[in-house]
Amino acid sequence: MRELTRRAAELRSGTFTVALFGAFSAGKSSFASALLGEAVLPVSPHPTTAAIIRVMAPGEGQRHNTARIRFKSREAMVEDLAYSFGALGLGAWQEKGWLETVRRLEAAEIPAAGRAHFSFLKAAAAGWEAAESVLGQSIVADAAEFGRFAAEEEKACFVADIDFYYACPLTEQGIVLVDTPGADSIHARHTGVTFQYMKNSDAIIFITYYNHAFSRADKQLLSQLGRMKGSFALDKMFFVVNAADLAASDEELAAVVEYVRDGLQTAGIREPNLFALSSLQALRAEQGGATEDPGFARFRRQFAEFLEVDLGSLAAASASALLEQTKERLAKWIAAADSDAEQAERKLAALTGSRAAFEAAVKEFMAAEIGREWNQENEELLFHVVQRLRLQALDAYAEYFHPSLLQDGAGPLKRNFAIAMRGWVSQISGELERELLATTLRLERKAEGLLAREAEKWCRGNGERFDMPLEAPAPSGEWSTPEIPEGLLDSAYFPPEDYWPYFKNPKAFFEGQGKMQLRSKLEGPLTERLQELVHRMQGVFRDHYAGEIEKRKQQIAGYFTGLWHEWEDSLKSLKVTEEELAHWQKAEAQLGRYREETDVR
Repeated sequence: MRELTRRAAELRSGTFTVALFGAFSAGKSSFASALLGEAVLPVSPHPTTAAIIRVMAPGEGQRHNTARIRFKSREAMVEDLAYSFGALGLGAWQEKGWLETVRRLEAAEIPAAGRAHFSFLKAAAAGWEAAESVLGQSIVADAAEFGRFAAEEEKACFVADIDFYYACPLTEQGIVLVDTPGADSIHARHTGVTFQYMKNSDAIIFITYYNHAFSRADKQLLSQLGRMKGSFALDKMFFVVNAADLAASDEELAAVVEYVRDGLQTAGIREPNLFALSSLQALRAEQGGATEDPGFARFRRQFAEFLEVDLGSLAAASASALLEQTKERLAKWIAAADSDAEQAERKLAALTGSRAAFEAAVKEFMAAEIGREWNQENEELLFHVVQRLRLQALDAYAEYFHPSLLQDGAGPLKRNFAIAMRGWVSQISGELERELLATTLRLERKAEGLLAREAEKWCRGNGERFDMPLEAPAPSGEWSTPEIPEGLLDSAYFPPEDYWPYFKNPKAFFEGQGKMQLRSKLEGPLTERLQELVHRMQGVFRDHYAGEIEKRKQQIAGYFTGLWHEWEDSLKSLKVTEEELAHWQKAEAQLGRYREETDVR
């Protein structure tokens, strides 16, 4: 009964986290504002540094339309600066002199692959004097100040995250709306943060703009969603083509939607929940200045149905199983209470005499061997990670070593070659981290299945043996994710100066054999390094999940022991009045009705 009470409290006080993903120009802010019913999220003109913004109902001690702004620590800010210095080939970041180095940078000298880093460094240099003293701190801001820290790049680049407190019908339902940094921001390298929101959010909304092709960053993010999709208990992903009102005709709109659908399928996302809409028109309609956007209305209906029915059904199914377990235990307790005193005494004596045997049986469960099967899964999954990454790296090579990036008149060729090399290595490193993170989900589902199998097997074997109600517990909470370092594949393993001799000049490189020779030269060291890194992470995963599995075994064993004590206590208190017995029979009937109701929902 304690477990049932706890689950009921969770359902009553639950919140739903809805995470928004997409490029900065996709209209995420206007889409979020349309959901909220008011233009509360500012649009940043230069959002390469945008921080995470969480919009939620104000709690105790928090005022509507205010924000808690947390600044990066000094260490985190220096790490970001050093990363961008390295990406642009500016050498090591130095506290003395970095501002002057950044001030001398010219946009015309920076290739496309480095522009986000250029923007970030320029913004950081412009805002450094004002922001240095508040690093590591937090402030409470009004709506106007929140807008400045969210939209002005020389302020936003110092922000770690923002909680914006806003009371409206959406947030008052317990929904927390999370506007994540654009897939093309410098924060995209923090793959672990993105992964946790994908893993733990209750719903994911990916937004793309009507006339924009998928960027490289979009494709990376969609590929990650595709890898993770099969590990979720239900399909919680929604995909939005924003600014659909730009379509000149229904035929043009249908063609764009089909293009997006094809892109999603390429990323491994089959049968997506896809919507074409105009968030600006929807927002104007919310404010009474336009007719309702039909696409947004359709999205809102289906999204509300998802929250109420799909998520509700998932919670109800869990509650229903718990109700059934509780009902069965109560039925056995009533049967024992309704039996004659002599029979009840015999049951209690038998149970007491079996305590040592029960404790031994619990120890047998703890000793159940699932590690070998789990380790085999770990090894096989990571073997395929190396194979996929090797092919992805060779495909991405042409994107970075491209004539548009390496040509005379586009800045110093040697520096641009180094930027291309570092960009290529950085992309592979990011893909490696995303592949590893997706693998953790598959390994968790495998471990969960193995534990459930052993627990159910134990219950079948011991329920009849000890003549008591036994059932396996529901899975308990999220698994902790092992730490996967950022920048696993360090560009230091591929020093640009070692490969520069293959680039004699643009003509020889692109029209001659230089490009293919460089590709061949990189393939061997790349494959070898990927194998080393993945082998190391295989050991990290093994050690981390061995501890996690042991912890869950202990929780399950504790649950079984709790069932023993509950059954023993019930047998000790079998001398009940007819009135008390009628009360428990009524409770049993009520549990049966609740179970039927949750099944119908």
